[in-house]
Amino acid sequence: MKKDLRVQKTLHAIDQAIINLLERKTFESITIQDISSEAMINRGTFYSYYKDKYELIESYQESMMNDIEQLLYKNITGSSFKDVGENHLKETIVQQFQYLKDNRKRVLVIANGLGSAELAKYFSQHMFDFYKVKSKEFGVELDSEIFTDYLITYITNAHVGILLKWLKDGCEESIEDMAMFIETFTIKGVFKTVGI
Repeated sequence: MKKDLRVQKTLHAIDQAIINLLERKTFESITIQDISSEAMINRGTFYSYYKDKYELIESYQESMMNDIEQLLYKNITGSSFKDVGENHLKETIVQQFQYLKDNRKRVLVIANGLGSAELAKYFSQHMFDFYKVKSKEFGVELDSEIFTDYLITYITNAHVGILLKWLKDGCEESIEDMAMFIETFTIKGVFKTVGI
């Protein structure tokens, strides 16, 4: 048990180090020595957990997506879209925004380390896979597979863009407002929302 606590403390120190360093330096200019010094560990300790700073960022990214996927797969269930109540859907969106707000610094570390475009691509691919699985589970049949793929791509990229903008802007809007934006844009559609 003591070893687990020591490992947790070391990983937390590395987390805090990269977050603190990114407030002062660009990701590209940060060295393993910088991270180790900031975390008050030696370089060998860093390398016992990660092969380089990119693997550190990729571990954040993987952990974040696993958490979000668990949240979505746990909450969005049933045999049709009608089984997912409107309130339940909104609550799931609220939980996703809360998770991202709680982990904002880590998400921004990923965006700084890999670039916003790469993070958006990674996140979009996972969300695309989720929507694809759920559309099949719910028996959603559209005109063609190609149409379905483009529709899911559109929804996914719109959601990811909104999430990243909100995080980068400091989460100024409330989680409830953001959930309402996603729900309104997705269910009512952009043009109907603005009265076109």
